[in-house]
Amino acid sequence: MNAGVEGTALKTAAGEWGAAHGVHVEVVELPYANLFEKEQLDLSSRTGAYDVIMMDDPWFPLMSENGNLAPLPRPPDADFIATCLQVCKNAGTYFALPYVGNAQLFFYRSDLAQKYSLGEPKTWDEVLRAAKTISEKEKIFGYVMRAAPGNAVVADFVPLLWAFGGDVLSSDGKSAACDSPAAIEALRFMLELGKYSPPGYAGFNADEVSAHLLQGSAAMSINWPAWIAAMDDPSKSKVAGKIDFTTMPGEREKGVGELGAWLVGVPAASKHAADAFDFIFWATDAAPMKQAALRGNPPTRRSVFELPDLVANFRAFPAQLRSLDSSRPRPRTPKWNEIENAFGIELSKANAGAEDPAAAMRNAARSIDEILKRTP
Repeated sequence: MNAGVEGTALKTAAGEWGAAHGVHVEVVELPYANLFEKEQLDLSSRTGAYDVIMMDDPWFPLMSENGNLAPLPRPPDADFIATCLQVCKNAGTYFALPYVGNAQLFFYRSDLAQKYSLGEPKTWDEVLRAAKTISEKEKIFGYVMRAAPGNAVVADFVPLLWAFGGDVLSSDGKSAACDSPAAIEALRFMLELGKYSPPGYAGFNADEVSAHLLQGSAAMSINWPAWIAAMDDPSKSKVAGKIDFTTMPGEREKGVGELGAWLVGVPAASKHAADAFDFIFWATDAAPMKQAALRGNPPTRRSVFELPDLVANFRAFPAQLRSLDSSRPRPRTPKWNEIENAFGIELSKANAGAEDPAAAMRNAARSIDEILKRTP
């Protein structure tokens, strides 16, 4: 499992299930950067070293290929949020269950929005205007974003890309589409936001972005739900209670956040498949999922999101549910990890000023087409 808040809740659940069933459960926690390689190696070599694996949803198309994951023995129930369920299916068959309902949110300083009559940002143009106003009047950075190569910059760019009417791949998924006029315009807009971001943002990842928000040195960003608790914790945040959360701004198209659900599945080579399936169905049931939510995990069940006591304790839950309902997954291709890396390198270069946006997008499209044409 992932070594982080998502994995912590699952680790606790595994201990509880094991104690109740008299089964010893050994947990292997790995950092995000190593988790994919370790799991993919186990799946492809059919070692059966793991009975349950935790997957980031973009990994699922590759991990569910060639019969490497065991199909679920029964279908998921209708309480799961549709966007979370859709990324658990390959060729009409479910091979995983959604455990963590992550979708991007837009974080903004509501006190400054009120002070300057800016309102909740509904469009990216409004975000840019607000960033300029706050930068000039408050002497802090109006915006902060991730633009380090790879996953970081792609995650922050894709909501802009979609809002401007562009996409990474063509509708059939067979060729790159990131060099379209809309896509180039979206990248130029990202660079405009960069003018109101801290120096060096082209090397930022989630920690740097969140640090600026927590210190009160930046006013707005795209971020993930895992950071919400810190924003409201006076021991961690200098602006506790002053940051609000909403769905992604739009522009030409309706704003949608990127889906980042975590899934649990059973490798086909598992030596304890019956117990493994029993555990993942139990861990994703409503009562254990409520406990995971209390430990910091956004749920994947609508009924859990709507529990009055949770809504009272987690003020961002309504915005999180709206974002999940409208969220969009990254392109569903087994080659996404390669594509994201190639795309992210060019996007980061553009943000660092090393490449013109049009050239960056042309180079990215060329690299992506080469990846897509390569035989598996």
